[in-house]
Amino acid sequence: MAVESTLKLMFSAGEASGDQHAAGVLRALVQRQLGLRAVGLGGGELTAAGAELTLNYGELAIIGISGILKQAGKFRRALATLTTELISCDALICVDFGGFNKKLASRARRLGVPVFYYICPKVWVWGSWRAAGFARVCDRMLPIFPFEKELWESFGVPTTYVGNPILDYLPEPQQPGNIERIALLPGSRPGEIKTLLPIMLAAARLLKQQQPRLRFVLPSATEEINELTEQVLRELDDRELVERPGIGDYYPAIQSCGLALVASGTASLELACLGVPHLLVYKTSPATALFARSVVRQKWIGLPNLIAQRSIVPELLQNQLTPASLAGLATEFLSDDQRRQQQRTEGLKIRESLGGGGAGARAAAAILSGIGAADG
Repeated sequence: MAVESTLKLMFSAGEASGDQHAAGVLRALVQRQLGLRAVGLGGGELTAAGAELTLNYGELAIIGISGILKQAGKFRRALATLTTELISCDALICVDFGGFNKKLASRARRLGVPVFYYICPKVWVWGSWRAAGFARVCDRMLPIFPFEKELWESFGVPTTYVGNPILDYLPEPQQPGNIERIALLPGSRPGEIKTLLPIMLAAARLLKQQQPRLRFVLPSATEEINELTEQVLRELDDRELVERPGIGDYYPAIQSCGLALVASGTASLELACLGVPHLLVYKTSPATALFARSVVRQKWIGLPNLIAQRSIVPELLQNQLTPASLAGLATEFLSDDQRRQQQRTEGLKIRESLGGGGAGARAAAAILSGIGAADG
């Protein structure tokens, strides 16, 4: 039975996937702790879970160095607003969104507010040298990949591995989808959708010229993503090229497809765990790409490849990514049953390696324990 409390917790989730995962933790917290109040930065998912948001993440969901420079004023104002709210909070729960959350965590530390980091910064991509900065401002890390626990503990941060939250909501894998149906998943941030969706649509037109029987499915996981996607479709007058399933049909629509074209991010890991063969794409500003090449310590950017430490999902990045190159690689995959099946098998192995569900509940228990709250 939950125990009376007046806990006030701040969440900081700066994009769609973080908002979704933060909401899972909040729901688990509410089940354990009566009277809990949640505030902070997030979106529709956190709001639906009961948070009274201080700020909506929409204007901060940007890409890369150039995006940060353009939005520097908004970042500073958001930090100031959240810092004021932090003064009366019992803990800060950061969710992904490392560049912003590191600064917010530093302010929380100066205020004496405990900091918990759920979905930790992927310092194993950028280089472990970045871990030291986060270690100085966090009280406990709550990583979602098993190999991250040892890394964070090596920097002296108390760490609780909680499992991967995508397994809390992903459906079970189904039989391979229809190879004549291709899903287009251009990301969740405004910049990603505006950059990648036109390339995907142009590639779809090329593919349909070659194979008229092909159908293209453009699902959206949230209303925010749906609105951004519809805006691009109107601008390009490409509405008739794609099927648009409802929000509630997001995963069934994906599983009905035999191939997907997907922006790098959580969606690629979801597809791997669903056993849906896919091609990973990404393109950002030249300044961000140059910076990334100078500091990234990995050969890949896709989560399935990073977890496996080998190439499972083909990646088309930056100048490699054009409508013609994407259509060409898709044509290869459509005609190669063995290659698709091999990727499906490797993806399902990754799902097994992540363990079972319950990440949100384990994270909630660790947070309550860390701040000394009763957990009924």
